[in-house]
Amino acid sequence: MQPAKKPEPKLDFHHIRTLYKKGAVIFHEEDSRDNAYIIEHGAVEISTTRKGKQVPLVRLGAGEVFGETALLGAGKRTATAVALEDTEVFTIAPALLHDRIMHLDPLVGLLLTLLVNRYRQWRYRSPDQAATDSEAGGPPLTGEDMESIEKADTFLRDLNIQKEVALNELRLAQEITRAIDEDQFGPWLQPIVSLPERKLMGFEALVRWNHPKRGLVSPAEFIPVAERTHAVRDIDMSMLRSACKLIPQLQKAAGNIGRKLYVSVNLSGVYFGNDDIVADIAAIVKKTGVDPAHLVFEITETALMGDPAMAEKILLELKKVGGRIALDDFGTGYSSLSYLHRYAFDILKIDRTFVHDVGHNRKSVDIVRAIVALAKNFHLQIVGEGIESESEINLLSGIGCDYGQGYCFSRPLPPEKALEYIRDSIKKYG
Repeated sequence: MQPAKKPEPKLDFHHIRTLYKKGAVIFHEEDSRDNAYIIEHGAVEISTTRKGKQVPLVRLGAGEVFGETALLGAGKRTATAVALEDTEVFTIAPALLHDRIMHLDPLVGLLLTLLVNRYRQWRYRSPDQAATDSEAGGPPLTGEDMESIEKADTFLRDLNIQKEVALNELRLAQEITRAIDEDQFGPWLQPIVSLPERKLMGFEALVRWNHPKRGLVSPAEFIPVAERTHAVRDIDMSMLRSACKLIPQLQKAAGNIGRKLYVSVNLSGVYFGNDDIVADIAAIVKKTGVDPAHLVFEITETALMGDPAMAEKILLELKKVGGRIALDDFGTGYSSLSYLHRYAFDILKIDRTFVHDVGHNRKSVDIVRAIVALAKNFHLQIVGEGIESESEINLLSGIGCDYGQGYCFSRPLPPEKALEYIRDSIKKYG
């Protein structure tokens, strides 16, 4: 049996931005290298001690990085950083970059490390300082040094194109952390109906961010950042808590059919490397008192690819909690068939790309027919996603697809509108 993986490092974005007043020391020479920094606004002077005197090396402004050697390993600082004016900086802990660096090709990581070290040697030696070093017996800048500096500058100018993108992500990461603390994330519910009858079967809870200044923020904007910073786990658990609290209200509005109604919640694959997520889910289910038979946990194939054995263990443990498991976006990955054979799924959701093509692409119809036949062979329920037309409904129901979801039935609804939808749907379709 393989030992459980250590949990991912907890990244704290509450204090990622810090304001230093003019004259404040950000770090001293000989301090331990713990973090790197990016200047949001203001100015910082880097200096070092030479012959008992503090000698300025460089003045840095907005968007520039300092203390970056902390990202390369532990050790002592070789310079002092002081705010020349009121200055706000982003604090970049090594853990923030750990996953991204680990996913780099080793050669790329090596070259970047060498480049940073070479550039750092030059960066803290201005021409005047180089002359001072030469007089003190230190080596002057050679032609080879200047050539390396020029190459490094060219590379760094190219990286500057991405600088504002990276800074915006840091700002957004801090906003996401604040939004989690202030319960700004909430579920919108999209109906899932039977085909072709259109009887309401359940809802998928889709996260929405109600930003106090920007209004509703698209998940496409914040989910990738939340996944890269591991904040998505807190968002998912918040959605699960909300779904558990909503289920009794939805069932009450549904009357006699309420006992069959379910809500599906999405679980990101980024934390499927450790099974402690199951304990968190079980605790929420127990605390809210919801019957887990009314919950469906949706995962995508990406959750299964990193550590298949651990993913299998997590899915089996989730089944013990009492919920059902749905494989979302089926057909977009590389090993879909083997997944159906190996994992304990109850529901298969056909990706919207296939659904959209069934009306005008014979191959897509054949693919969906094959998917449906395979799912039925494994005794799985089948949901077609992204249905937008009557022709898609007719084709999917004719092929044998059990359920549908998409704009043809309803867009995602805030909870109060979902209650209205339940009442209207029951009157119309039973």
